[in-house]
Amino acid sequence: MKTTAYLNRLFGCAGRTAVVTGASSGLGAAMASALAQAGANVLAVARRRDRLEALAEETKSMEGRVEPCKADLQSTEDIAHIAEEVTRIFGGCDVLVSNAGSGIRAPLNRMEESDFSNALHLNTTAQWQLSKALFPLLKSSGSGRIINVASVYGLGAPVMHGLGAYTTSKHALVGLTKSQAVEWARHGITANALAPGYFPTELTESALADKELSARLRSFTPQDRFGDPSELATALLFLASKASPYVTGVVLPIDGGWTAW
Repeated sequence: MKTTAYLNRLFGCAGRTAVVTGASSGLGAAMASALAQAGANVLAVARRRDRLEALAEETKSMEGRVEPCKADLQSTEDIAHIAEEVTRIFGGCDVLVSNAGSGIRAPLNRMEESDFSNALHLNTTAQWQLSKALFPLLKSSGSGRIINVASVYGLGAPVMHGLGAYTTSKHALVGLTKSQAVEWARHGITANALAPGYFPTELTESALADKELSARLRSFTPQDRFGDPSELATALLFLASKASPYVTGVVLPIDGGWTAW
């Protein structure tokens, strides 16, 4: 078998359809692009339609097709709309990449209850609601894949103050991932999570712009650098492809060694 054909069999996503949330920038945009490059049709979901349209234009030359879908995951109506749109445009869904999230920062002893609840809702509850809305499509796929984007802070405590709500929500997302893996295994659906370390995105730009804080964060990474969004692609495609049916309930850190200490 030729190398290209072999790699396509392992990692290719031609003929598959993916929903990627938080796709207007950062890791979400990189993952939507990686899936399109691998041949998947992608419903790119976010609140900023102009960014999604720019992503669709940038990926026009790729094998897969990217279609914008403006939606706010805090709205149950918008979550239903996502399921309707992926069915209308592509006829189904094989892969869900739950990447949208919030990084509210405030000390636990001073945080407002509404902020804590909002973090839990967007980072965990909305992910469950969307997976539930797409469950019939993922089940019909026969090789449904859920990839939740957690965090290294879903595996331990944060190294800087103010991320207690975020950390709590990401631990909960890991629990959701494992529960989806167990409950939905009989439907041919796998559920895994990626746990990124620090990557330069809109969510982290203020922290990484602070030279002292940036140096401290790098000190927790054995490779002494932050990740590049493109470095998520291989793990993403492995978990999204048909060639990983026996991998489920796994949390895969992509963190330059952060969680190895």
